[in-house]
Amino acid sequence: MSEPLMCYLPPITQQPQALTGAAKYVGAVATGYDAKRVNDPKWQIEQGIIEGWLDELPEGSVILDAPIGTGRFLDAYARKRFDVFGLDRSPDMLNETMKKVQMMGNGFAMKLGQGDVLKCGLPDKSVDVSLNIRISRWLSPDENEQMMREMQRVCRKAIIWTARVEGQVHSRTRELFEGALDGFRITRDVEGYQPAYRILMAEFV
Repeated sequence: MSEPLMCYLPPITQQPQALTGAAKYVGAVATGYDAKRVNDPKWQIEQGIIEGWLDELPEGSVILDAPIGTGRFLDAYARKRFDVFGLDRSPDMLNETMKKVQMMGNGFAMKLGQGDVLKCGLPDKSVDVSLNIRISRWLSPDENEQMMREMQRVCRKAIIWTARVEGQVHSRTRELFEGALDGFRITRDVEGYQPAYRILMAEFV
């Protein structure tokens, strides 16, 4: 019997903490998410940088994408034959990802589940790299630190995330993330579409 395109991970046992604004990613907002952003210069710059970093990883690497949203990096994952776990709090966003995977038709398989960056439910050191894209603004400073600790728990090699580090009420400083690192250090910190919007990587050293 051929392997299914995807399967759902069990839900995390503890209800995830509420993320301000995250509840809006349902219904038409989820189905129209890509169309609203794919031609946005911010999105395109971010996409190019992160896909470039993914292309540097060995084929077959194990990836955690949380939140996976509508699966914007699926093409890169399939190209490198990554083994992917995708988590999101929104069932509607997960369904959008599922539709994309089913349309790819190249045997690409992944695992999807409803989950949270603060408690993802995966075993210690079970993935090579995590992606936590466009989530930092929805988390409090303490929750961002908790996210980084959780990603270090499950990751063997690296964590990739985005953050606006100054200039807004939801800004999260580089120092905040650095303070949560233990055994990892920031090795890449590049400008996104503005100097204050950063795309970062922390690697195990």
